[in-house]
Amino acid sequence: MSGILLSYLILNDERYYQLLSELIEHSLLHLYFKISATTRFTPVQRRNDILVRFIKDKSSEARYKSLKTELKRMILLGRNKSGDLERRLVDLNQMAMKLSHDVNHLQRLFDLLNHLESEHNYSSQLCKKNETPIVDVIYLLQDHIEYCFNTEGDQIAPVSILFESENAGSLVDIINQTGLFIAEMKEMNVDQQQAHILLHPKENSSEIAA
Repeated sequence: MSGILLSYLILNDERYYQLLSELIEHSLLHLYFKISATTRFTPVQRRNDILVRFIKDKSSEARYKSLKTELKRMILLGRNKSGDLERRLVDLNQMAMKLSHDVNHLQRLFDLLNHLESEHNYSSQLCKKNETPIVDVIYLLQDHIEYCFNTEGDQIAPVSILFESENAGSLVDIINQTGLFIAEMKEMNVDQQQAHILLHPKENSSEIAA
């Protein structure tokens, strides 16, 4: 068992768990957004570099002070030529999910994006200014990733996703069928085949109907 996983398992501090889980989810989301922005294959070493830079930046934030030891181990693994930091984070995240009785909304977003890509071939990217949208790619706003979830990973505001596709109108039903979120069609441009969809936490479905 790895040092980081052992540390995770033996610490009962709820705040510590929340921060570690949040960091893993944000790191993996950042990696997959970076990967989806290029058509080239991204080798393990390049994936490690992306994760190391992201985690290193996070290590300077005061809120992650309690994760100092784990962050160092992650960075060391990512810099090891034979290391696979993505695999380690995925394994750790899966272990955390098995041990946790309550899956937070940020994890559900991560699961939703993975499902849409693996089952429907809809990749996802962060929306950039003045960038021409790519057909069949789901775009999210960076601000929404950062501010629509609190430090516990619970959703506190609707998350916007933008989608251009001949199947744009069906994405709401696809998302709702997963049971992870309540999807609402905020705006649909039929001529341009562009949809603006809001993701609401599952618990707030009654509020949407109102």
